Amino acid sequence: MTPSTQIGPRVFAIVPAAGQSHRMGRAKQLLDCGGRPMLFAVLEPLMAADVGGVALVTNRSIVERIDLIEAGGPCLRTWVGESENDTFIVYNDDPSSEMIDSVRIGLSAWDARESISPHDGFLVCPADHPDIPTSDFNQCIKAFIDNPNRIVIATRDGRRGHPIILPAELMTFVESPACDGGLNALRQAFPDRVLQVATVSAAVTRDIDTPDDYEALP
Repeated sequence: MTPSTQIGPRVFAIVPAAGQSHRMGRAKQLLDCGGRPMLFAVLEPLMAADVGGVALVTNRSIVERIDLIEAGGPCLRTWVGESENDTFIVYNDDPSSEMIDSVRIGLSAWDARESISPHDGFLVCPADHPDIPTSDFNQCIKAFIDNPNRIVIATRDGRRGHPIILPAELMTFVESPACDGGLNALRQAFPDRVLQVATVSAAVTRDIDTPDDYEALP
C-alpha cells in the first residue's frame, strides 16, 4: 500500500458507483460477478493496488441492497472500513446525477481528507469495469508516479479504457463546466499531456452497460 505520508506523488482512487443503470435495466453494482456483487469485483483488486485509499461514491440504496445480498457475509460498510488503506464511502443520492458528478464528489472528499499536492493524482475507475487485475492498476500508477504531470489512460490493443489517472492540478478543470460532459474532456483539452499505458487485461476496455455485455462476461 502507498501510505498517505509518502514523499513524492501519491495516487488516490475514486470509484463512481452511484449510477441508475438505465441501459442495463437493473443495478449493475449488484450483478453477480464471480460469486460476488460486481462492485466488489471492482473494489477488491483496486484496494490491493498501490493507492493511498479508495473513495467509493455510491448511493444508500446500493449499500443497503448489497448488505442484503451478502447476508451472513461482509457488510459493505464494515468491509470497506476494515481495509488496510484509507477506503471509505461517500454518498451521492441524486438519481439525476451523471458519473462526472460522482467523480467531483470523490475529488472533494479526498481534498477534505488529505493535504493534496499538485503532483498527486486521482485514479478513476467506474463500477462497471470488474476484474481489472491489481497488476494493471499498478502499471498505470507507476506510469503516473514517473510522469506526474501526465494524464494516464489504460489501453488494450490500442483502445482506451480505464483506469484514468489525472494530476491533482487539473482538479479545477474537472470541477469546471468544461468537464460537464465527462472526463473525456481532459483528453480533448490537454492532448499533449495524455500518456497511454498498454495493459494486458481485457477488463480494461470492457465496460458492462447492457444485458448483452453482462452475458458476454467470461
